[in-house]
Parts: sequence; C-alpha cells; structure tokens
Amino acid sequence: MSNGKVLALYMTMPAAMRSGHRMTCEDFDCDPDGIIGDMNYETSEDKVMLLTCQTSYDIAEEAGIVISQGVLLESVHVDIDLYHLKAGDVIELGETLVEVTAPCEVYGYLYSLAPELPELIQGKRGLFIRPLDYGRVAVGDVVKAHKK
Repeated sequence: MSNGKVLALYMTMPAAMRSGHRMTCEDFDCDPDGIIGDMNYETSEDKVMLLTCQTSYDIAEEAGIVISQGVLLESVHVDIDLYHLKAGDVIELGETLVEVTAPCEVYGYLYSLAPELPELIQGKRGLFIRPLDYGRVAVGDVVKAHKK
C-alpha cells in the first residue's frame, strides 16, 4: 500500500474565541478526546475528528462542482484514498496513530452547495477517526494505513 501526505488541517474555534469559526492550521495536538483547543474537544467518543481524502474533492470537480478545501468540514485532509478502511483500522499521521471509528455519512448542508453533491460523494464523505494516544499532526506528515 502506498503512503500519502497530510494536505491540510482544520479546527473550529471555541466559544471563548470566535465560536464556530473554522481555521486552517499548520499543526495541532490531539488525544483520544479530539483536537486540543477545538470547539468539539471532548464532545464525542467515536466521532472526534473527520479525515477526508482528496478523492472526495476530485469526484466533485469531475462532475463540474468546484468546492473549496475544508468545505466538507474535515479536521484532516489527505492526498491518499483511504475509503477502503473500516472501523478498527489504524492510520499513521506522522507519528500519531488514529483509529477509524466509522464512515461519515453525507450531510444535508451539502445540498446547498450543489443538489447532486451528497449523492456523488456517498460513501466517500470522510472517515471519523480517534487518536489512540496524545500526538501532534502537521501538514506534510506522511500518512500510512494499517488494516486490522
């Protein structure tokens, strides 16, 4: 299996700062509760971070739908297609190990971007992941998948 790279990272600002504002990051610290400092930190056990593959954006572009990176609300955007992975599989993001917890279903807000978008990326919207321990993820980190 080939390796990939982390293309972009995003986090959502907490209420104390600019609630709900999504920002790009060069890196972030995370642990099993999510991205440290993110608005959604410690709010879920299984859906703590969303990893989206470039494949999702490529599918949209091939259909003539141009959407900006990050619009799928991912935390981690990678250049390698990992949608074949299942719950329990492990992904290395640099030195940080994350576990796939579930596929991400298409969200209704995508209809507002293009009515056909949710159907186009069904099954390729993203993967919910959970860090197995404390770690740091950075843009440019190598991505490796390990099936269980």
